[in-house]
Amino acid sequence: MRDRCSTVRLWSDAAASDGHPQHPVKRNIRPQTGKACLMIDQLRHDHDRLRAIAAQLRTLLNQDGARIGLCFAAARWAFTRELLRHMAMEKQFLREQQHACADVSTRSPHNADNLERRFRDHLARWSAMEIDANWKDYCRDLREILDVLEQRMRFEERTVFPRAGRPATSIGSPKSRP
Repeated sequence: MRDRCSTVRLWSDAAASDGHPQHPVKRNIRPQTGKACLMIDQLRHDHDRLRAIAAQLRTLLNQDGARIGLCFAAARWAFTRELLRHMAMEKQFLREQQHACADVSTRSPHNADNLERRFRDHLARWSAMEIDANWKDYCRDLREILDVLEQRMRFEERTVFPRAGRPATSIGSPKSRP
């Protein structure tokens, strides 16, 4: 099923000098919503990446902290980069939306500002030495953040994105699961 912001590929009638058709040109069917659609696509893609990194972190959290040092550090910082970049993009997206869409997002108990603040506090609290000294407490704290993030992403996919004109169809969203 095609949604309201689907893209079509248009082939140029003119052939390139080698006789092959030129590369396709993407055009939005509804140009007035094109930018929002592209941002939603990017946010959905971010959700999929964040879910993959979160799954990797959850697997590592089930192990003894001392034995997973470098693997865990790489996953932790990949998650940090992705989440903070995603949060910045999400804020930009919400600023550009209709009031009703942005309002429903900010009224959520897991709104973007609360999640970002909670994650930044987590980063400030947990240095490498603190993580090593209090691995079980760290694991509990990070699991809570990962749970809140998953709730936030599901909320966006089910409630925020449709208000912006697109149904939720992310790979990780419940509607697209078999």
